[in-house]
Amino acid sequence: MEQMSEEEFEAVKKRFTRYHEILEWPLIIFFFIGIITAAVNVTIVGFTPVLWFVLSFWFVLVIICMEVTMIRANLERKK
Repeated sequence: MEQMSEEEFEAVKKRFTRYHEILEWPLIIFFFIGIITAAVNVTIVGFTPVLWFVLSFWFVLVIICMEVTMIRANLERKK
């Protein structure tokens, strides 16, 4: 793998941080919709509460993968 310069790494880090912040909002929204629909026992647009939780879990997995990628890039840069 090609070594990144400090400026390139900071640019990538800034972009990942922006994506991370953008992905937090749907995670929170879908999680709370899941809680509310489970408490009221309703479906919204045909989505049961379990599907809302699965959607929020998907965002959690994406965020975790992004964090692991940044940790790996940081470790490779320090080599």
